[in-house]
Amino acid sequence: MNNNINIERRLNTFIQVSKNITSNESLKQLIQEIIEEVIESIDKADAGFLLLWNEEKRYLEIEAAVNFKEEMYLKNKLLEGEGISGSVLEDGQSRLINTVEKIQEAMSNMRNKTLRYYLDSTVHAFIPVSCMSVPLTHQNQKIGVLTIDNFKNEGFFTAEDLRFLEAIGNQIAISIVNARAFQEKEQRANQLEAILHLHNELNETVLKGKGMKALVARLSASLQGRIYYFDSLYRLEASHLHFKAEIPSLSSWLNSYTKELKSQQLHSIVYDGRFIGQALSVMSSFGTMGYLVITGITAPLDTVGELGFKHAASIIAIEQIKLQEQIKNKQAEKEMLLNEIIRGNFTPEVHSYLKKYGMIAAKNYIFLAIKCDGDINQLVSIEESVVRIFGKKYDIMTFPQNDMVYLLLGTRARIGEKIDEITMYTERLQTIHHEATVFFGRPVLSLRNISISYQDVKMMMDMYVQDGEKRGRIYNFRSLGYKRYLINISDEEAIHFVENILGPIIDQTSRSAKNDLMLTLKIYLDADKNAAKTAEMMHLHPNTVYYRLQQLQEKLDCNFDHLEDLINLKTAMYLYDKL
Repeated sequence: MNNNINIERRLNTFIQVSKNITSNESLKQLIQEIIEEVIESIDKADAGFLLLWNEEKRYLEIEAAVNFKEEMYLKNKLLEGEGISGSVLEDGQSRLINTVEKIQEAMSNMRNKTLRYYLDSTVHAFIPVSCMSVPLTHQNQKIGVLTIDNFKNEGFFTAEDLRFLEAIGNQIAISIVNARAFQEKEQRANQLEAILHLHNELNETVLKGKGMKALVARLSASLQGRIYYFDSLYRLEASHLHFKAEIPSLSSWLNSYTKELKSQQLHSIVYDGRFIGQALSVMSSFGTMGYLVITGITAPLDTVGELGFKHAASIIAIEQIKLQEQIKNKQAEKEMLLNEIIRGNFTPEVHSYLKKYGMIAAKNYIFLAIKCDGDINQLVSIEESVVRIFGKKYDIMTFPQNDMVYLLLGTRARIGEKIDEITMYTERLQTIHHEATVFFGRPVLSLRNISISYQDVKMMMDMYVQDGEKRGRIYNFRSLGYKRYLINISDEEAIHFVENILGPIIDQTSRSAKNDLMLTLKIYLDADKNAAKTAEMMHLHPNTVYYRLQQLQEKLDCNFDHLEDLINLKTAMYLYDKL
């Protein structure tokens, strides 16, 4: 009779577990119901637990139990091969162990803390008299372990009990896999809903024209962190809930990791091994437009947060593109205005602009050109710096173009007496923009002659690009010397002059400037006729240099001590390089 009851119980358990295969219940609830059904169907069983394998953390954790104290067993984490359940997981073989002594032996490899947690979690606080444990696997994938104990019932588990547990273990594994799949599907659906909600909120903020500050505030509220937006020059442009003290360190970090951030992936910001937050570059066809940063979070953003953060970066990029297009349009307008001024075409509209910036009232003028290798943000930054530095003493008009900012200064005082002051202000500008190269034109006394100062600047830029311009320098038109008169010389005249002066040492077949005598002459003239310095620069013995200098004077029929010969040689060498 009892046997028939057992068979009926186990059949009902199979049916119930089979129903659970298609159940949409939560995984936790499903597992608890399953283990209760199993223990109910085995007459000698009075306790048990179901452990799931955490592949990422590489340990077994108890998901549900019967007659074990939850507050204790939740702390227990079994390594693969540890104790009875860990050994079953490791080799994939079921275990049936009877007698306390054998069970204690099987548990002897447990760490002290896991054994303590196990004993403290049992209702009876002692080792069971009988135990059986089976692996839960599905398609060769480790799912977990089901372990059933007998603490106080008479008798031991049998081989038949173990076979039943193994059979139902396969059903349980399928139920868990299906429940996980449903849970993941539901989680993805919830994530998608959360992502769409955040995207819609960000889109709505922008569509209502609330601006960058409102956008970062909305993002901060959603992600529960401090949000910063830095421009491409690492300057803070917008923030929400920021800590003023961390802004300089964030700016410095962005500057140090510019290359890594070009991957457009979220990068963790770490200081002294401590996680601070994450950063993402804001990119467009213009290049890097800025950087979005979140701090005040304890771990990297989850999937919803990461996608929301990236969407915010995309929105910012679109807004920045609009802003840059506006800046470009203004630059185009200024370029047209500059062309009209240079041509001397002072239409009523041009006259209105000049009056607006105080140029009509000024009596003296000078053009400067500030060259930088940067983006639109860099040009805007230079314009702002120029106005701040020069604006107190001079009337100013700026004309940004590509990698240049042309600067027209006007004053009632004589600019010739102000060159030192303008140079001082320029040096102050370069303390902010270290790699900016500045070119001065000559001062003029009338707007009608302003094109002369502008052409000086253009001439210097062309000349120093050819000569190998050095960044961060200031070039005054006076430094051009005789070269200013050689700019417009025709190639035919230049070739004639070069061959007349340097013909005997030029390689007529290849016209190469790399022969020994040409190279020695060039370095000797650049070294201000210092033979010892020439030898040092060429890594030659001084006697070799003296011999070559003697050959040069003989071949070129010149004397290095005669001023006229030196002028001819310097001019010819300059034209040779220009050609």
